[in-house]
Amino acid sequence: MDASNGGSNGGSNDKAKKQSFPVLLLEWYAQGKRELPWRKTGDPYAIWVSEVMLQQTQVKTVIPYYERFLQRFPSVEQLGKATLDEVLTEWRGLGYYSRARRMWEGANYLLDQRGGEMPKDYDILLQVPGIGKYTAGAIASIAFGQRVPAVDGNVLRVVSRILAWSEPVETVRSYRHFSTHLAMWQPALQPGDFNQALMELGAMVCTPSKPMCESCPLSQLCEAYRQDDVLFYPVKKPKAKRQIVTRLTFVLRRGDKLYLQKRPPQGLLADLWEFPGVELSQDNLLKDSLPKVEAGELFNHFQKAVSERGFDGWVKEQFEKSVTLHGPVWYTFSHRQWKIIWVIVDLLEPLVLVEKLMPRECLDQIGHIKQERLEKNVLKEASEQYQADSKAVHHHEKHGDWILLQDLGRIALPVAFSAIIEDLTKI
Repeated sequence: MDASNGGSNGGSNDKAKKQSFPVLLLEWYAQGKRELPWRKTGDPYAIWVSEVMLQQTQVKTVIPYYERFLQRFPSVEQLGKATLDEVLTEWRGLGYYSRARRMWEGANYLLDQRGGEMPKDYDILLQVPGIGKYTAGAIASIAFGQRVPAVDGNVLRVVSRILAWSEPVETVRSYRHFSTHLAMWQPALQPGDFNQALMELGAMVCTPSKPMCESCPLSQLCEAYRQDDVLFYPVKKPKAKRQIVTRLTFVLRRGDKLYLQKRPPQGLLADLWEFPGVELSQDNLLKDSLPKVEAGELFNHFQKAVSERGFDGWVKEQFEKSVTLHGPVWYTFSHRQWKIIWVIVDLLEPLVLVEKLMPRECLDQIGHIKQERLEKNVLKEASEQYQADSKAVHHHEKHGDWILLQDLGRIALPVAFSAIIEDLTKI
């Protein structure tokens, strides 16, 4: 379809849409819009927070997170001065944690480059890390009244149906085509309300599988409705097949404390805490059976997953005696699915663990040393974390720590591990 057509009626239909589109849409929006907390503010920072949270997340889920987040970080300055761990912890449970990280990076940029002030211009907003075309359009139009589009998934669906656009909506050509029409339809007055009204229409009326066309204020302008083929649109590219892997997880427990590691700053679940683990082959992944893993192989996986080397000997001994695999549970990411299985390893207290790991002749030589000196010089427990003497430690980049079971809800631990936590509370 040529970009100038916008449907079978050509340019005359475009002119009709230009004249009536914003009037019909804004009248409908004024009469029936939802009362949402971010619609009661003109603060660009608060609007930014709401738009980031609403990406890939339902409104009813976002509302309590939005209110708590703004209480904790009410300004760009307070968000930028917080640690990333503090931000991720406040975000816990909302998912897609990379959104929080990018927003935190953007706040730091604004503090360093603009004294903590949000830019008023769309093009300058695009220079802020973590702010893309949609978010910049939403902030610029809603907070500052700038006449720019804000094209999210809801808007893509609405416009593709209005134009009966037969090409995949994810392409650059489609985005430009839609932006051209939106620029023509968007009024000089109330550009922010126009953008929000389109999003609202997509969320409440022009839904993906059950559009309520008879209730739509734009049905008389909609080419897809006229063709009686609304569900054909939007056209999308075929989705890539989701990768499925088994995630072998190690739960190290010492009394009521659990060992967690921080994930790398890049990639899946970046900068979040986790029960350490490795991804195994994809054999028999669609079955709920547990894989067979020999003790030696299991210990090799343990050494790859867990950065701390201070309790290798005890863990190896336990694996050789018996191993119980728990699970599986399934957790789905956007492009990957984990079949999660886990091993629970109970560790001894530091002094007992030292006696288990050290050769008998070494214990004989230091038998006269007081217990407190032994704890200090042979096996240190710094920051609630086992750490062998520095001369014998092979340091890893991964950072680990011991966390009370009752405190797991206060840190940025992915929802993927919630089944493990439930399992631990039953034991």
